[in-house]
Amino acid sequence: MGAYRLHADYDRNGRLTAQDAEWAARWRGAVLRANLDADTRRLPSVVSPDGAVRPDRELHVKTAGDNEPIRVQVELVSTAPPGQVFVVLMSEDAARIAVIDSSGKRIPPVGAGKRARYPLPARPFPRKLALESVDLPASPATNRLLSPAPGTTPAGPPGSLIKVWLERDSATGPVIEDEARFVLAPLVLIGNAGRLERFYMCEVLETDPAKPLDDNGPSVADIRAVLDRLRVPLMLIPGQLHGGDTWIQDQYQLGFTHTPDGLQRVLLHAPRTRSDAAQGSGRNLGSVLSSHFLSQDLGVCQAFWDRELTITDPRGQQTRMTFADSDRALTTMTKVRTLRRQMFETIGRIGTDGDVAAVTKALGEPGADLWKSRHELLPLLEWLKITAQAAAKRDDSPWKGQQAKLDLLIRDADKQVKAIVVDMPVYGPPPQLRLRVPAAGAAPARDFMMTKDEVGRLEERLHLWHSSHNYGGNIEVGPPTKSAPAGVVVVGNVTTRRPDGPSVTDMDPDLLSFLRGQFRGRQDILEVDTSWLDVGHVDEMLAFVPDLKDPHNGLGTVLRASPLVAQKIFEQAAKEFYAGLSAPDASAYEKWKFDNLRTRLNNQGKNPLTHLLRGLQWLHRHNPGQALPTEPPEIYLALAAENAKFPVTTHNLPLPDSPWQTPPARTFPAGISIYELAYFSDNVNADLEDLEPAGPQRGPNGELIPAKGQLPQVEEQLTKMYGSIPIKKIPVFFDSRSHATGQTAAFTPNMANLQVADNHLIIPRPHGPRMTVDSATRVLRQVAEQLRDVDPARFTPQWLRARGLNRTFFWARQGSTVRGDRGEGDVDADKLASAFLDGFPPKHTPAQVRQLIIQANPGAFDASGSLRGKGWRKLQIPEDKVDLFEAWTEAVAERIGYRVHWVEAWYYHVRLGSIHCGTNVLRTAPTAFKWWR
Repeated sequence: MGAYRLHADYDRNGRLTAQDAEWAARWRGAVLRANLDADTRRLPSVVSPDGAVRPDRELHVKTAGDNEPIRVQVELVSTAPPGQVFVVLMSEDAARIAVIDSSGKRIPPVGAGKRARYPLPARPFPRKLALESVDLPASPATNRLLSPAPGTTPAGPPGSLIKVWLERDSATGPVIEDEARFVLAPLVLIGNAGRLERFYMCEVLETDPAKPLDDNGPSVADIRAVLDRLRVPLMLIPGQLHGGDTWIQDQYQLGFTHTPDGLQRVLLHAPRTRSDAAQGSGRNLGSVLSSHFLSQDLGVCQAFWDRELTITDPRGQQTRMTFADSDRALTTMTKVRTLRRQMFETIGRIGTDGDVAAVTKALGEPGADLWKSRHELLPLLEWLKITAQAAAKRDDSPWKGQQAKLDLLIRDADKQVKAIVVDMPVYGPPPQLRLRVPAAGAAPARDFMMTKDEVGRLEERLHLWHSSHNYGGNIEVGPPTKSAPAGVVVVGNVTTRRPDGPSVTDMDPDLLSFLRGQFRGRQDILEVDTSWLDVGHVDEMLAFVPDLKDPHNGLGTVLRASPLVAQKIFEQAAKEFYAGLSAPDASAYEKWKFDNLRTRLNNQGKNPLTHLLRGLQWLHRHNPGQALPTEPPEIYLALAAENAKFPVTTHNLPLPDSPWQTPPARTFPAGISIYELAYFSDNVNADLEDLEPAGPQRGPNGELIPAKGQLPQVEEQLTKMYGSIPIKKIPVFFDSRSHATGQTAAFTPNMANLQVADNHLIIPRPHGPRMTVDSATRVLRQVAEQLRDVDPARFTPQWLRARGLNRTFFWARQGSTVRGDRGEGDVDADKLASAFLDGFPPKHTPAQVRQLIIQANPGAFDASGSLRGKGWRKLQIPEDKVDLFEAWTEAVAERIGYRVHWVEAWYYHVRLGSIHCGTNVLRTAPTAFKWWR
């Protein structure tokens, strides 16, 4: 036994006693947690632009209240032999572990090959020290906080097990006096089971009456009404902090680190620098994590923001690029690939399938790499011009005779191409490319010259670093299993094995390795396929919800987006509607097709059926500097293109002139019938539910055959993971696949994209098809008989009315409503009457419906029929109709013990998200499971 001992809480009871029995357990390892919080600061009660807070891990002198460093004690147990005493760490551990003396100061290390040595004073003993970790296990970053000891060489990336030696210099060399282990606490992610403490969302204000889609006031008001009942604070993030970026869910994932002496909640700061919902490029929500959340026992993991990479120019000279700067580079690179995709999509929209096949054969797939995309911009522009010329002359084309619009489209495309040619010129020989990174704030513009190989390497790395698969919406936490008592982390990721190189993943390998590196927390990782989704997030498919009717089983329920339920509801609603038609009316629906003169409404007969998405508008915006344009869905474009084929039409279905629409943004009516949905959508909804999954394949001519059966495949994976877990389907209808990418997104508001608030579910209002109470009862019973997700007997007229499901609500403000297929007048009451006309008896005129709406909302309208004031109003539409999507989902929620609160989420939906994407929470951490035992 040596003359010195290193004491710590080896018996893991939360106390340092320095007793023999405690020291004897040193091979188990004392547990410490990363020092990621700011213990001198309380979490503010409001979100305000106070500036960044300095975390404890950056302080070289520790404060008395800093409770994360673990206390250790060096004890002299026999006569002190001569020689300097050191605490010794391996160099890779020294990159994230600091040794702190009794005054709170960090001891600087001295180097010794692959080890770092921290000298201790000769006396007195026992000597009190502390060990501090500045990062979590499996961190990907080269830590910027702790300077390496001179002469040390890290052997590899740090894990969770840390070996510590007490070493003494002697005349014959170093003598090991004691050796112990320390275990760095893993990050355990928190799911929906924790009690809700705070609810965060961004407040987006736009007073211009011409821009109602740039204001999320209805979402904020609906959320506030729910949370006031629950007495949960609603934390609004102001515009000067979010800058138009509203995807707070994507910015962080809530977790915690737990040790015997305490707990620290931690926000895993997702590697996300984009402003996905912003109108242009600018700041995003990243700064909010350090300026607001960082506080006592609430830390922020910045590991993915601390990374850097090296770029080598054609002369072999190297330049460093920070993570934040790398996004500016990727933004420039993305514009090139986005423009290529848009031109392919435009050829598909104005041309024929043959045109798409020809350009694909000549130039390859739309999803080419940056080098190929940049070099083929001019040839692709020529293909677009040829396609436009043919479209103007083709008899079956909606663009026939529209030469002026096609000329505008070509001018817009030409302008986009010329801008990229200037910003990203190519040189040679040898082939080279100049990438210009624009200035941002205090960061100056930078130019990088690269060879083709270096461009490919940089593009692949940045694509992984900034992939949307790395965002918080793509990380969901399911309930525990026997092998994973802290739960299952479900991520959207597909690994593709390349025959000529390493595997390729959708999610950044650094993030995957990090999540797997938290294995001591006993959470399994389940990877599911989200590559078929435009955004690619798990929360677009499913939500894990604790089962309040059976809380002891621990599994809860999966609520899964289901095109199958949506289609079954449409089928039964069509049968119910058809059964109530007269013979003349029925003949028009036997083989339905779009008619340019016949009404689009389905309010004939005894069982009328309303449109979906009534009174709402799609958004089309592509501002200068906007990396990801906002566009109407494919189904609307197909519907509008069919309408445009007719020289004369009675329908208000304008076709976008150009995908590069410059300000001001245009809007398009969203209302659509179930017949139009079936006619103008492709087979993606049936494919997603196919019971025989098949991944992406190539056809005989090399064309991409879309994947099938992803949703049953996810169910199969969950069932395999859990053995048995209830999976309930809620109706979501998906858009047709993109011509260029083959990906899709929810066409109807995605009700699986929800938030859990104790025994309440906050779900986006679906704006689904509505029928009378009696018709809805029959339709939903028929669907429930087929699918059995709910008891068919639940659907009764009494239950539908008791739940208030026969009441229609609609948020509006001056100028925000788009008219429907019938009606005249430009004031708000006229537009509302036109939009909701199909919910009233067919004999009602628009003027009568107008009056009924005004009477149902006393004080809302002035004498002319305009809405009073400038703000939003939640209006009641007195049509006494049941939303079939809402009723089905309420029944599913009731079956597992929840009440539903419907929230307007259209602001998020037109930007490819919904209420879960646009909100985030703080929940209590589950502490029953002690991972270290």
